[in-house]
Amino acid sequence: MKELITREFLFAFFDGKTTSIQRKLIEEWLENSANEEVFYSCVDEWERLHPQFSPDRQKAQKDFDLLLDGNGEYIPKHIAISEKRIVRSFFTKSIWWLAAAVSLLLLTTFIIREQVFFKIYTAPIGQTSSFLLSDSTQVILNSNSTLKVPRFGFGNEARQVQLLGEAEFKVRHLQNNRRFRVLMGDGYQIEVLGTEFTAFSRESGKRVYLTKGKVRLELPKGERLYMKPGNYFSANADGDFKVTVPKETLAITAWKEQTFYFDNTQLSEVARQIQERFDVKVKIPDKNLAKTCIGGIYKARDADELFEILSALLEIEITQKSDYIELRTTKSYEL
Repeated sequence: MKELITREFLFAFFDGKTTSIQRKLIEEWLENSANEEVFYSCVDEWERLHPQFSPDRQKAQKDFDLLLDGNGEYIPKHIAISEKRIVRSFFTKSIWWLAAAVSLLLLTTFIIREQVFFKIYTAPIGQTSSFLLSDSTQVILNSNSTLKVPRFGFGNEARQVQLLGEAEFKVRHLQNNRRFRVLMGDGYQIEVLGTEFTAFSRESGKRVYLTKGKVRLELPKGERLYMKPGNYFSANADGDFKVTVPKETLAITAWKEQTFYFDNTQLSEVARQIQERFDVKVKIPDKNLAKTCIGGIYKARDADELFEILSALLEIEITQKSDYIELRTTKSYEL
């Protein structure tokens, strides 16, 4: 163990009392597998010294309701009615402060545990990131995307990761046939043995394109869907989905080359893609302009490059507002 990474230092980390620089030191220290045994030993000791509280939620809710109604046991029965009102007001305010404090404590504990047990891979705005997981699965993350992976390996259970954004997976098939799962949120889950596919998980919907192998999709209502190579699954934010076999796949994979592929694509859809990939909000007040369609293949590493392309293609004004970009035109578009 490095001299800086002591038992007391790790305990301070578990208590949430370390700085970002100190947490970075621990993260680098944990990259050496020889330190895992020491780390887990300290985790076990810390948890024994800090047992987690398991509340009786039903009883707590009942007591809380009684307190708000003025029938709780916390107000002494011998005091006057006016005094009861004062005490009741005091306890009502206090209980909200207590609830806020408990919520903050639970949130802090959750964040600490997330940092300890999971590694978060990210792709910076306008860039893609490639990396290899512990099971030799290859991953390419699209811009403005994250992947959460167990920090200390997958263990003996199914290999499981969580995706927010877009990524390409080349999953390695293991001899023990352990499944690989991608949790996409909102009840969507991909499960495979060994295969190649692209997954998309954002607020606008979910998409999966299977290149090689087999995929089983778990859907929100308990449905299961089995995909074959070439199948393209797409679901909107309301859960409506379809499976197609696209003849042109460049629109699905262009992001890996930091490229946009538009095929009679409405400008409103272009604006949505800009926000998803570059985290830049775009508004188009003119409905006719929003429905204007464009086509072509364009390479853009950031939002400004794509705005320059749009400005050259269309007669539009691009204005920077306080927290968004506005597209306007002086030209009348006929639909």
